[in-house]
This record gives sequence, structure tokens and C-alpha cells, in this order.
Amino acid sequence: MMTTYIYIDDDNLDAAKEKVQGFEQNDLKIITNQHQGTWEDQMNFIKENELTLDGLLLDLRLDDFPNENGERANFRGTSLAQEIRTRQKEGEFKSFPIVLFSGNDKLEKSLENSGQDLFDICIDKGKVEARTFDTLTPILISIAEGYKKLSKKGSISDILGIEESNIDERFISELYDLKDKPAHVITHFLLNEFINKQGLLIHEEILAARLGINIKTSPDWYKIIESLSPSKYTGIFSAGWLRWWMPLVDKWWKSVINAQVYLQSTPASERVRLIKEKLGIEYIEVAKKIEKADSEEYWTICKGYNTPLDPIDGLMIEGQENLYPWQDAEYVSIDAALKRKNNQAWKKVAKLEEGRLVDLEQQFKKSR
Repeated sequence: MMTTYIYIDDDNLDAAKEKVQGFEQNDLKIITNQHQGTWEDQMNFIKENELTLDGLLLDLRLDDFPNENGERANFRGTSLAQEIRTRQKEGEFKSFPIVLFSGNDKLEKSLENSGQDLFDICIDKGKVEARTFDTLTPILISIAEGYKKLSKKGSISDILGIEESNIDERFISELYDLKDKPAHVITHFLLNEFINKQGLLIHEEILAARLGINIKTSPDWYKIIESLSPSKYTGIFSAGWLRWWMPLVDKWWKSVINAQVYLQSTPASERVRLIKEKLGIEYIEVAKKIEKADSEEYWTICKGYNTPLDPIDGLMIEGQENLYPWQDAEYVSIDAALKRKNNQAWKKVAKLEEGRLVDLEQQFKKSR
């Protein structure tokens, strides 16, 4: 079934079409449209096309250039999104996703100043290239499908694709508190506090780290993924984000690999040995320790090197102060922190780690 987004920009139609044509694959259609001249004309346009649209792509600055009728918009993408959300809440508009599709400098300012909860996701035009469309297209489709699922007001088990008994009760409680909220509020919570935070769900790099495996040098990795298929996340938005349920990964470890050995406290070399033995596979390799790391009991990945790390050998990065109980903190390894490797991905260590980093820097200078 075709998923249709309308893209509203202030560029001429040919230029706008060129920006989004890469998205149009795998049953996704993007209809480009220049902004209307007035606020009410724009709202009327959206209402008139409401039945056919599944989502909206918005540029942030809609007032840079006049439309084909010579009219310059008297509104921006953020104010338009705010009004749409208000009308959705009041029942005048149906619920559908709104995606911010804007340039880098504009995008950063909008995230800081305009209330990013208006948008389901934000896509930086400057970072979109041919290979990223293959990732972004399924995301746009899955968000649109997720809104439809939320509008049906199904049970939590139906929404998440798993029995509630397998999930942290505190997460369930938070989700129940949101059940009567608009779809975009629930979506914001699920994407930002559940799917894109490691904890209950984990992505492939964390999964490999917790099994002690170097994916890049392990051609039999796919066989482990096949064995883990019952733990794969199949709930809302799963078509856009590949994730596994950590509670079910734990169950898999106990029932398939070794019930007598606790996964987190087992060194990576032993994890890999057991996996090879129990699954009868050969071509997987143990992930090597990062320089200056001592432990092989990997549980996360270093944000500097994107390789497995035991949190004890790392420094917590900023922005981890108010995590929910089901979320895991993010770390940068000591070596990456000292060398400022991939610094744009982690920026700074948490305040509680700043003193430790200063001490490590002094030690590092003395040892050189």
C-alpha cells in the first residue's frame, strides 16, 4: 500500500522535487507543493488533502522565497506545525506525522528554540545523500503506519508486539499515563525514550557488544541473528528501526546458550566460545579491547570508536542525568576521550566525570 507525504517548501517545484525524489521508493510517494500565500490558505490546502496524505514534510523557513503567484508566506514551518498539532488535538485534523526537513544551520536553531516535540523526526538536508535514502524511506513509512496504529487505540501488547509481562513495569506505567494523549505525544515518547534509547530495546551494535562479537570480522553473525529471531522487536515503528528486546535476549542466553553463566559478567572470549559450542558455528570473532581498557565484559559501545566497551573502562557522556529507569547510559572510552576521537558524536563527558577526565589527562601527559 502506497504511503503519501506532502512536502511543503518555498523553493520552486522543480527544485523541491529534486530534493525529495530519493525518498520515493518502497511504496513511498512524495507530493511537492509550494507554500500558500496566507495562513488560512495553507490550512485549507492541508484540510482539502487530508484524506490522501499520510504525513507532512516541512521546510523550516517557508518565507525566504515567494511562491509561483508572487506571494511570500507570513509563517514558518514551526508555527505551521504548532497550528496543525493544535487542530489535531481538537479533532479538526486527523493525526499524521510531521517531519522537519531543513538545512543544517536552520535545523540546529530550530531544535534549540522552537520546541522539537512538534516534529516526529528532523532530517538535515545537508546530510542526506543517496545511501541515506535507503534508511530514511522505511523510517518515513513506519512513522506513518505507526500513527494509524495508535489511532486504533489498541492494547499495549498489540502496539509493542509483546506480552506486557516481558516488559519493565515502570515503562508500562509511563505508557499507560499517555494512552489518552494525542498520537504525536505518544510517538514522541516512544521514539525518544524507547526506540532511540538503549535499554529495553538495543540496536545491532549493542547486541554484538553484549555477545562479545566483532561483526565486521564475523561472517557467521547472521546465524546468531537467526537464532535470536524470537527476540527481534516487531512492534510499532519496527520497520524503520532494527531493534531487539534485551529481556528476550537474556532469555535466549539462558535457554539456548548457558543458564549457569550470567551474560554481563562473562568475558567476551568466553561468551563467543559458548555461542560457537551451543550453536555449532565457527566463523565469529571476539571483539578486541580498546586501548587503555582492561575489561572484556562488554555491555555498551564507545561513542568515540563505535566499538564494544565495558562501562567501567569508559566515561559517561553528557545528557545522561535524567534517564528513565529502563534506559542505559552512553559512554566514551578513556582512550577516545583523551584523544577526542569522533568528538562530534559525544561532545563532552558528564559533569560527574569531568574531574576524572582531568586526572586521566594529567596521567597521560606524564606517561608520554
